[in-house]
Amino acid sequence: MLQGITAGFILSLALFPGSIWLIKVGYNGRAAQCITLGVAFGLSQFIWLIVAVPGLMMMIKYLGFAYFAMHLFAAFVLAFMSYKFFRSRRAETLTDSSEIPVIPILFRNALSRSLAMPMRLPAAVAVLLATGAFVDHSVSMTTVYSVLIGALIGVFWWWGQLTFLAVFFVKRIPEAITLKSINKARPFCGVVFICLAIMALFFSA
Repeated sequence: MLQGITAGFILSLALFPGSIWLIKVGYNGRAAQCITLGVAFGLSQFIWLIVAVPGLMMMIKYLGFAYFAMHLFAAFVLAFMSYKFFRSRRAETLTDSSEIPVIPILFRNALSRSLAMPMRLPAAVAVLLATGAFVDHSVSMTTVYSVLIGALIGVFWWWGQLTFLAVFFVKRIPEAITLKSINKARPFCGVVFICLAIMALFFSA
């Protein structure tokens, strides 16, 4: 379960544009809109993990001969994501001139955009491999359920705490301080994903 919590948390942390969007809605919108975004992003992350966890189990069970190749691919994906984090733009302002849509449209837009990101599934599989979800546990449905429960906790842990901060604190803290904190997440994610790439190679042995 611990590996699932870690994977869910890291995968949610990696949705950096979504985190910025949530903070901006907290700064410019209402609490209900923040909660809507948090739920939409958390749901999208968990949907990808529902696909990735049993899919990875089947790959390990029936494609054991490609075990090293799977971890090598995971390391490549994680290193590429690290590069993208280091190259991503800084958030310059929290003020959003565009009108925030009504809650049903906001939920649909957030869910569809986060689900449509092409790197979501490879990233989910790569993070699971790098956190060793099936290294110390049997390749079985029992492990799948345990990892998914942990992933659910990890996903909504991240989006829950971020939503809480956006609802109750973002308007009370000077914009410059909030932006400084948000922008620190970019290099932090870059370092985390480089470390995960190394872990993926370590687990390939």
